[in-house]
Amino acid sequence: MFFDPQTQSGMPKRQMPTAAKLVAAILFFVVGWQAATFTLLTFPPEMAATYFPLSIAMIGLWQGWMVSGSRAGQGVGVALGNGVRCGVQVAFFGILLFALRTMFMRSANLRYDSPGEAVIATLDLFLQYFLQTLEIPHIWATLLIGGAIAGLLTEAAGRLWR
Repeated sequence: MFFDPQTQSGMPKRQMPTAAKLVAAILFFVVGWQAATFTLLTFPPEMAATYFPLSIAMIGLWQGWMVSGSRAGQGVGVALGNGVRCGVQVAFFGILLFALRTMFMRSANLRYDSPGEAVIATLDLFLQYFLQTLEIPHIWATLLIGGAIAGLLTEAAGRLWR
């Protein structure tokens, strides 16, 4: 899981880029970007979100390449599951990233008295941001339905270009 797969010679096995990985990366980039633009509607007007859509889209690109693209070719049911999984992981890592970002910005202003208080604040921010995403159903619809469609298209790419 954490180490490269070994070949018979003992050398690490290198995973080659595939068309399925490329297609998944592009599709989940688009899914992440679209979900992020819907999420911008929940932000307060004074909040600067310059790199927010790009950051979420890059998480989508990473998840598409590493998760969905590498598991292509296992069937339609698995493709649907991988697509939904990637959509949920984009949301999880995006919310976690911005909860940590907010915590670090607050800690730079000496808002927390101890590291434990900062960790608890991060978890509180994570929950707050998650509940904020539930205010607009388009966010989760984009992640789940778009993820399922992207998973199916990744599976088709994996079968078409082996």
